[in-house]
Amino acid sequence: MKSKIYELSGIYNNAVSKTIFFRTFQGVICHVFIFLACSAQLFANNWNPKAPVPAPGGRVYATGFSIGNKGYIGVGEHGPNQDFWEWDQASNVWTQKADFGGGPRYVTASFSIGTKGYIGTGFDGGSDYQDLWEWNQATNVWTKKANFVGARDMAVGFSIGTKGYIGTGEDDNASVYKDLWEWDPATNVWTQKADFTGGPRQFAVAFSIGSKGYIGTGGTNDFWEWDQASNLWTKKADLPGVARSNAVGFSFSGKKKGYIGTGADKTGAPLADFWEWDQATNVWTQKKNYGGGPVWGAVGFSIGDKGYIGTGSLDASKGIITDDFWEYSDTTCLFSGTIFSDPSTTVCVGQQVHIHASGGGAYSWSTGETTSYIVTYPTITATYSVTVANTSGCTGIIALTIPVDTGCAATGTDAIYLAQEQVSVMPNPFRESALVIVTHAAQSELHEMKIFDMLGKEVRDIHFSGEQFLLERGDLKEGIYFYKLYFKNKNIVTGKFIVTDI
Repeated sequence: MKSKIYELSGIYNNAVSKTIFFRTFQGVICHVFIFLACSAQLFANNWNPKAPVPAPGGRVYATGFSIGNKGYIGVGEHGPNQDFWEWDQASNVWTQKADFGGGPRYVTASFSIGTKGYIGTGFDGGSDYQDLWEWNQATNVWTKKANFVGARDMAVGFSIGTKGYIGTGEDDNASVYKDLWEWDPATNVWTQKADFTGGPRQFAVAFSIGSKGYIGTGGTNDFWEWDQASNLWTKKADLPGVARSNAVGFSFSGKKKGYIGTGADKTGAPLADFWEWDQATNVWTQKKNYGGGPVWGAVGFSIGDKGYIGTGSLDASKGIITDDFWEYSDTTCLFSGTIFSDPSTTVCVGQQVHIHASGGGAYSWSTGETTSYIVTYPTITATYSVTVANTSGCTGIIALTIPVDTGCAATGTDAIYLAQEQVSVMPNPFRESALVIVTHAAQSELHEMKIFDMLGKEVRDIHFSGEQFLLERGDLKEGIYFYKLYFKNKNIVTGKFIVTDI
């Protein structure tokens, strides 16, 4: 018996002449000089972090599958483990289920059929296993099924229709296999199928699309298709990039697309690249790198048209492992963002400018505001950008440059100067009231404070004298407010405060 060691053997918009418009993975960046309605088609932000897998310190060599709109991850090495967890796609919440019935282990094979999940084979740190266990989603009960043909680990598993499959892998005697076996839940019988033509291997990946099964990598970059009807293997286009093992794979069966990514190269260095395979064209296309960064020994599965990768090791040994869990989407969506200013012409020094953005449900401005609307008083030509996110998961950055004529200064209510007077609102934010403190102003003079809401509407006009006064909230709703404080010497000081219900 051998000792098991697993440490690892641009596009341009011609509608607006002054607009630079291009596609990025993160979003669209539009630069404009007075006004722009910017729209573009781009991929959604492909990787989005989800709630981490409940595993103190993380885990590596876990296993996973999906049933309906739920994902499952369990067992693995950081112990080894025998716990088993359910992730709800709708709520992004993990719930612990009954521990795996076969006991602690890792490098197992798994698949799902209907409302049942299956985990089998694997290694517990001392010996390999050949058992197969069924988990019932409705009852949360594990039931032992017919043993696989032999004890082994590092095998692959997938399902097609009502049948499950396990193949390849290595046994306790370091023998590496190329076989493929079919399990029928109706008869609880294993039947041998045609040997995997790619040859003996371990740490490969497997998934299915329709009536075809696929096995690839495992120390190489080849990729093979197995036809359930004919029981024949056909070589497909090699996975681009370096040969790898300990990668992950899953498929979007409805879109007839398969995915392979992450893993480790022949030196043991973890990888982050991620590739899509089109069943119709037999072409691989590189996608955005895995959001969790280089990792090997992770888990991958899909739910509908979303893919998921989680856990794994971040270095060439098992020393640094993770509980990360990320969602992948290849959905193409339309990002349509608009940004404009009022006034929409060159402004004078210190003139009030209202900048509006639309097209999303969330906004993050370069000035720190998080609303769709900001007010600014530029003294030099300045660019203001906002990151816009819509409900489809698309994000874009749109920016607007406000030209300032330094040869003129704003007058009247639009004026703002580098005033000697200083104004502070304390506390800020506030709930019921705040103290407005004025310094370096003539105390006998009457000051005027105008308050504006986010739409630029004046909501309050206050006259006071002295160094301070108490600003009562009154009918001000929760939100951001801007103020202008006028002094007798015609100086104006502006600022903002926040009213909160917390």
